[in-house]
Amino acid sequence: MAACLLALGSNQGDRAQNLLAAIERLNTHPAIQFRRISSFHLTSPVGGPAGQDAYFNAAALIETDLYPAELLHALLKIEQELGRVRSECWGPRTIDLDLLLYDAAILESSEITVPHPRLHERRFALAPATEIAADFVHPKLRQTVGELLAALPPPAADEPNLRVFTSPTDMQATILDLRRQGRRVGLVPTMGALHEGHVSLVRHARELADTVAATIFVNPTQFGPNEDFQKYPRTLDSDLRALAAAGCNLVFIPLATDIYPPGFSTYVEPPAVAQPLEGVCRPGHFRGVATIVLKLFQLLPAHVACFGQKDYQQLQVIKRMVADLAVPIEVVACPTVREADGLAMSSRNRYLSSAEREQALALSRALAQADALVSSGEQNAATIVGAMRLMLQQARIVQIDYVALADPDSLAERTTVDRPTIALIAARVGTTRLIDNRLLSENE
Repeated sequence: MAACLLALGSNQGDRAQNLLAAIERLNTHPAIQFRRISSFHLTSPVGGPAGQDAYFNAAALIETDLYPAELLHALLKIEQELGRVRSECWGPRTIDLDLLLYDAAILESSEITVPHPRLHERRFALAPATEIAADFVHPKLRQTVGELLAALPPPAADEPNLRVFTSPTDMQATILDLRRQGRRVGLVPTMGALHEGHVSLVRHARELADTVAATIFVNPTQFGPNEDFQKYPRTLDSDLRALAAAGCNLVFIPLATDIYPPGFSTYVEPPAVAQPLEGVCRPGHFRGVATIVLKLFQLLPAHVACFGQKDYQQLQVIKRMVADLAVPIEVVACPTVREADGLAMSSRNRYLSSAEREQALALSRALAQADALVSSGEQNAATIVGAMRLMLQQARIVQIDYVALADPDSLAERTTVDRPTIALIAARVGTTRLIDNRLLSENE
């Protein structure tokens, strides 16, 4: 079996997903034993026509009993299966697979050249390769991959600075290494389908940390049997673009089988604050939330994690879990981000038709009405809740899970609003379930 180093790249279509598809094919090829994959590095295109998109580049370490020409043929076949169309030289490509090193072999023919003739010049290939095979020796230059990278000039100041990890082990090792270097790490867990609310969390984390990591994982254990797990929006490429633009440095996009491997049976029993409201409407939801968040805190042991207040009860569940279990991370609450007309930003808003979106404004307006009543001196919770429900019903929102006034910490129901109080709503607009909340003004 020969040890081989491969380069993978994509700058057309869903770039990260293209790399994942190529990895899957390499991993299931009968003549290839897949050993390691690097993180995906976002890099500017080198050469070729102007106006190309940035690349995601990665390196893979494999073993094979295929001869070099046979391996190259297998790589070209994978490219073809994934939609690679060869046109202009150095042009954009759905997927690009290169054979960089094949053991200690040196081959030069019209069909194949090994080692890759430009490997020593290519930071975009050497940087990911050094992550997984720093000691792999270039047989012609007699230098290791790590030494070749060290000999190159540093990257340009305007070079993109984003790496995407799929391996839980590599992600954890990277965060721990950053901590050893004395760097403060911020974390933004997400389920993808990002909007300005998520981006604001990244920007806030940038203010609190030297390095910002985000996660994109649609967590199956927090969805009920009749909920929208399968149709939950998945927009990986646009998510990665938004994270890069916001200054995120590291992104973790694990497979469900890596998070919940066969035999997984350990779950977190959520705290008491999980029991009312969403706990009644979505039994088991917070068990899934608490479990995935604690696991992400273990895999990405950051100093601080930023969560939005729109998912208010979730925020309280996480804060209580962190306190109860002495998890060494600071949980920071960030304000709800709203559209100009007041609608709370949500990944599920994209399900709404134009008419439904207009209806949905009743949620934020009902919360504003509650705040206005409290500010004018009203203290009777039943009166305030009644006014909120009436506003929803006038907007023809009839599937209301709850309208509640509660203690901001315990979420115990209030009967009198004479102390700090949170107003919360969950309702369906069409088939889309939306939630919103507002901290009410205190009576003077």
